[in-house]
Amino acid sequence: MKIDKILDTDILVVGGSGAGSMAAITAARKGSRVILSVKGKLGKSGNAIMAGAGFSMDGETAYYKYGLKEADPKSTKKDLFEQIVKQSFYLSDQNMVEQFVNDCGECCWELKQWIEKAGHKVAFFGQEGYITSGKAVGDGCRLGVSEAGGIDVIEDFIVADILMEDNKAVGAVGIDIYSGEIIEIRSKSVILATGGYQPYSFKCTVSDMTGDGMAMAYRAGAKLADMEFLLYIPSVALSPAVYKGSIYPFLHSSMLMPIVKNGKGECILDNIPENLIKMGKESEMGKLIFTYYYGEQIVKGKGSPNGGVYFDYSNVPFEVYEEFRKKVEPIMNNWYGKGFYQGNNLDTFVQNIKKGIPWEVGIGAEYSMGGIEVDENMYTGVPGLYAAGETTSGVFGAMRVADGLIEMLVQGYRAGLSASQYIQGVNEPIMKNTNVDSIIEDILLPIERKGGVSPIKIHKNIEKTADDGFNFRRNEAGLSKALDEILKIHNYDIKEMSTKSKNRVYNYEWIESIQVRNLLTCTEAGIRAALMRKESRGTHIREDYKFVDNDNWLVRIMSSKGEDGLMNLSMRKPKVTQMELPTGKNKDIPDYILSVL
Repeated sequence: MKIDKILDTDILVVGGSGAGSMAAITAARKGSRVILSVKGKLGKSGNAIMAGAGFSMDGETAYYKYGLKEADPKSTKKDLFEQIVKQSFYLSDQNMVEQFVNDCGECCWELKQWIEKAGHKVAFFGQEGYITSGKAVGDGCRLGVSEAGGIDVIEDFIVADILMEDNKAVGAVGIDIYSGEIIEIRSKSVILATGGYQPYSFKCTVSDMTGDGMAMAYRAGAKLADMEFLLYIPSVALSPAVYKGSIYPFLHSSMLMPIVKNGKGECILDNIPENLIKMGKESEMGKLIFTYYYGEQIVKGKGSPNGGVYFDYSNVPFEVYEEFRKKVEPIMNNWYGKGFYQGNNLDTFVQNIKKGIPWEVGIGAEYSMGGIEVDENMYTGVPGLYAAGETTSGVFGAMRVADGLIEMLVQGYRAGLSASQYIQGVNEPIMKNTNVDSIIEDILLPIERKGGVSPIKIHKNIEKTADDGFNFRRNEAGLSKALDEILKIHNYDIKEMSTKSKNRVYNYEWIESIQVRNLLTCTEAGIRAALMRKESRGTHIREDYKFVDNDNWLVRIMSSKGEDGLMNLSMRKPKVTQMELPTGKNKDIPDYILSVL
């Protein structure tokens, strides 16, 4: 009786960024009725709009299929496959990598067409890649949804949980953020495309990456995997405060490398082998290489006042810098106002270089390698439930180097196909034995409870806990303490969660009450897996276990909900289709990188 509205469809897609848009478009093309629910505005929410926005395919496909003569036909699908597996520290499920490689060309090309039709420019960059802006990607996806037809879009709608009937996914229940209405959406299949989870206070993602789809799938009976692996960018602006979180220093340093100093004025680059510095400048592996070495200085107490390092451009004469800027500006001005990047005026950065003032940068979180365990058809193991994009795991293992934008598209495409095929043999849900009552009870408790703990405070406590013990450098003591804090929040604060305002209309605390429950589940899974994994691998860097141990820890750690409601952990080997798994140890992560890549 507390449901305000009921909607019916064939396929419900949750999430309106790239993965959700592509899933909805593909399903609609197959004749399915689709509802696309978006937490914010279609094309203006989700992480794709924050991207530096490079996307690519293999050179072989680019050259022969799409006629890009600048591409290198010797750069084959096989090369791309091997690159991803090696850079994942062999933790990829190789069937997932094959799907990525096989579908990336078509999806990459389609994204390019959408962006250009939406009125934005796409520049050919490198041998087989494109670069544009995050805004252009968002606008392109929105245009693709509009052109597909047959897709009903519900914006500003937060899904609270998946409707289950006889252990099958049959829809979802959520809240219209502006009206406060509780809406039940009934469907034959559900596709989760809700993005990743970010448990930290310092990140360069949108602010609501709270692992919603991951946690909902976990509660529905799916497994989470690789939750200990989060990707960091080692050169995110810390100051001035107005720029905090901007990745412009990272993009800038990839083209014009500064002297990098710790808080005591010592040069950090002197401690890094030259071949690693070269690799760091030329590839996405630089995110891991520089996180490793900058983070080492920070945890030793040699960081800047705000917990970062300094980019010192005093080695570059200003006239040389100005010449560099003239080459870069035309590219930037294709997507941003002159002298701007992602809405930020870059004059302060420029003036600091002119005056010899270093930039203060920190290590910001960007992306989740972990997520819902799926197969190459994006099936979660729960009948009727599929997932796509950053909310999944399996392609990138311990380190993502290939394009996240392409991952969201190829997996959205495959999820749309799979869900459309699934519903051909499924009757309309009966809806007589669902979990709708328990979902509504969970939704309403915080707004009906008198007095308690604010969801906003809980969110900040989760972030502080992750900052302190589950960050870019980890050890047993810090992780154990972090787990204790997370369990306290779970056992006490969540049970006393209460909103100050009892009005349902655009009640931010009410929205947060749904999000923090999800973020807490994901953070617990990540910390438990990090504690279990007694080695370093990819972005999981242990101070107390610096070696990469392929003999004992070349395994994926899975999290599942037990019958008692507690979280269970298990392990399995990555799935192998082409490349045999290595054995032996490397003394540390840099040693692995040098020996394999």
